[in-house]
Amino acid sequence: MNSAILNKSPMILLAFLLVSATPLMAQVYKTVDKDGNVTYTDQPPADGSGPIELRPISIIEAPTYETPPETTDADAEDGKEASLSSLRRDYNDFAIISPQPEESVWRPDGPTPVAWSTGTALLDGMQVTIFLDGKKQTATTQQMVPLINLERGEHIVSAELRDSRNRVIAQAAPVTFYVRQPGLYNRALNNAPPAVKPNNGG
Repeated sequence: MNSAILNKSPMILLAFLLVSATPLMAQVYKTVDKDGNVTYTDQPPADGSGPIELRPISIIEAPTYETPPETTDADAEDGKEASLSSLRRDYNDFAIISPQPEESVWRPDGPTPVAWSTGTALLDGMQVTIFLDGKKQTATTQQMVPLINLERGEHIVSAELRDSRNRVIAQAAPVTFYVRQPGLYNRALNNAPPAVKPNNGG
């Protein structure tokens, strides 16, 4: 090896030795002359100095990347389905429109209609569940549901909208209403025959 090159570029040589180091590589020696010039060489110096100890070469292992799972047909179908947040946004106007809050219903012997409304048409598989006083009455897509045989007094009707996966999309605010019964006096008046006017003309 040319010692002149070593004197001019000792760091280049050291880098070369570090990169190309193998278990069988030659030992490296360091010498310093009277002028302070440092020389690296593979030849043992005359002063009998021992070889220098080189730092081990850093080895960085390549990272292992996981293979992403394959997309199934079911996943593809789920991707096409509207997200829950978008559905809730579309049906945020879901509400009960009949009976009105605090309304008095004067038809105890007939059905009491419960109606709901939303500005967006229901998607396939969606259903509205009607509750009366906390108890489920029916699940339907009809916008008007008749409730029969309601007892006199206060009642609370509520409703919720679910999609084809049985997820709750919207809940209507509960409505309180009252079933009233006409008094016996009013019934007698309604059932009385019409009064006959007297004939004053002879």
